[in-house]
Amino acid sequence: MTIRYPQLACTVAALLMLLVSGAPALHAKDLNGINLHGFVSQGYLYSKENNFYGESTDGSWDFYEAGVGGIYRVDPKLSIAGQLYARDAGRGDDGSIRTDYFYADYRFFQSAQSGAGFRAGRVRNPYGFYNSTRDIFFTRPSILLPQLYYEGYGIRELFFSSDGLQLYNYWDSDQQSTHFIATFGRTDDIDSNTFENIFGSQGGLFSGQAQLRRPFAAQLSTDLMGGRWRAAMSYYDATLTFDSPQAIAELDANIIALSLQHNREKISYTLEYSLLSTNGLFASPAFGAAGNFASKGETAYLQADYQQTGTLTWYTRIDHQLGDRNRPNETDSTVLTLGGRWAPAPNWLLAAEVHGVRGSAPVPNIDNPNRQISERSELFVMMAGYRF
Repeated sequence: MTIRYPQLACTVAALLMLLVSGAPALHAKDLNGINLHGFVSQGYLYSKENNFYGESTDGSWDFYEAGVGGIYRVDPKLSIAGQLYARDAGRGDDGSIRTDYFYADYRFFQSAQSGAGFRAGRVRNPYGFYNSTRDIFFTRPSILLPQLYYEGYGIRELFFSSDGLQLYNYWDSDQQSTHFIATFGRTDDIDSNTFENIFGSQGGLFSGQAQLRRPFAAQLSTDLMGGRWRAAMSYYDATLTFDSPQAIAELDANIIALSLQHNREKISYTLEYSLLSTNGLFASPAFGAAGNFASKGETAYLQADYQQTGTLTWYTRIDHQLGDRNRPNETDSTVLTLGGRWAPAPNWLLAAEVHGVRGSAPVPNIDNPNRQISERSELFVMMAGYRF
């Protein structure tokens, strides 16, 4: 079932009001033993030259996110967690309600300083600092995540979660906390629009059956000195396949990513770098095209945050991507971002940011059908969010 805005916003708002008004224990975010959470955020976008997440060149209110979830602890070792989620972000996300994640978590070993367990179901993939929390406005470093690093590949739906088994282990000490997570995903059908995003095709060429085969994700991360330093190394590997009367395609992709963050009293710096290696084949008898391809691309961003007060934070960021090392002048893109976040209350967050875009990689092809992608564009975004 698909519910479009404003019906979705009304539905989520009604659910939040019902929970808040009908459950006195909700002040502790607990209802009949279930620890609940929820959020809703509404954005506005205006851009020049290219559309982002809807018809933003005319000004767009189509960008929203909403979710309701919870966790139930069966016993000290076993818990169940899940979340329903909806996101409208142009043609790439249509506002339909979906299961964001839903899994059983069994911790088979735990001591004072370490633990190990596994999760089974739809689990959140570890990647970088923000992939596993990217769905919630409050837990992102900006309204839009670094576009080239987290969004630029055009395959957002493949990154956030996988159906399968996840193993985890952690070790704590006085000055350090280390985590290891590995996800073994199963083969699943995916939206064929993913191939349109990757190859930039228009006109329904990729209207057929698409699959994500055996995705694997792993991350080793550590916090030092009470979180003053954070570092992580991530890996992601998967195969995409597509089959229709018009075309067949296969894409093998793996990503190695390095993340580093330094937090001071007022200022923090975040640096992330990834190396994407792809190879595959594409054949379209209808268009007389066939061949193999391979490439290596690099992406990095640097963000600085300045906390002016306990409720007001300013940030600036530069994203850069070299889509193909063999074609540097044709495939490089850069995004400059300036923004601010204000939290007037713990449950509310307001933010605004501007982006200067050079290159086509951050521009969603699916939002710009039958139009020439401009190499330069500007984007203004603001968003308001509420959570419990």
